[in-house]
Amino acid sequence: MSLDRETRLTIFHLYRRDGSAIFLHPFQKPESFLSFDERTRVTGKYGREPEVENIIAFRDELYRAVDTAVRRSVADSRFLTNLLLSAGTFLLLYFVFTFGVRDPIPMLDEILLSLGITAVLHIRRTRKDQKRPQARELQKKLREKVDNIEFNQAPFVKEVEELLHRYEAVDPRRLFDFFFQGEEMALDQDDLNDARQLLAYLDRYFSGKKYRRQRRSIDQLSKSGGLAGKKLKDLESPQGLASMDLSLYFTYKSLEKLYHQRMENQKV
Repeated sequence: MSLDRETRLTIFHLYRRDGSAIFLHPFQKPESFLSFDERTRVTGKYGREPEVENIIAFRDELYRAVDTAVRRSVADSRFLTNLLLSAGTFLLLYFVFTFGVRDPIPMLDEILLSLGITAVLHIRRTRKDQKRPQARELQKKLREKVDNIEFNQAPFVKEVEELLHRYEAVDPRRLFDFFFQGEEMALDQDDLNDARQLLAYLDRYFSGKKYRRQRRSIDQLSKSGGLAGKKLKDLESPQGLASMDLSLYFTYKSLEKLYHQRMENQKV
């Protein structure tokens, strides 16, 4: 099998200026693990070498994501079967309580009893499904993929870390001006694929519901060229941009601008 047919995914570890760390990766949705096959190769890259404790904690996080993916996969594959069984169980119990019990039971109680017993039986079936050999085998396979992830130092990630640190050293109220001054970093031809993946992770991170409104505000300010006409209290309020990870966001936007410049130069 040729290497050029592999699906290569990269996990990025970034150290922040205060010593904390952030992992950026393609597994925000546990279901993404289900697309793994023999051609999928996952590697980790860092600038400053991460602490062992951080790697262990991140691996445990991926283990939990794998377990969630397996549970959902099994539940999806057995959905129709369990739905029919639950419906049949409910109808059978309702029939028994209605016609098989000598002392009459109010209709509402019959329905509640039938629903309760059906729910208990459904939960037991679901737990039994999770213990099937197919589910165990899938879980083992995906956990082995996690175990095989190796982290290596990469100059590109080191450059991103240094850019992030420069933004973190700036007063948040001056970040816009700092951004418009045009912060640069080295981006070689060999780094373009890593840059594309990192940008995709960051775009997904800042496109979530948590940051959607703040991102729109930043884009509006960027179009106006800075903080003109924007009240400082809007930046400092918990509902405003103060709740946004501005240093990481501007690192993302700087890398995005540089990446597009490199891609445009390739067309010339």
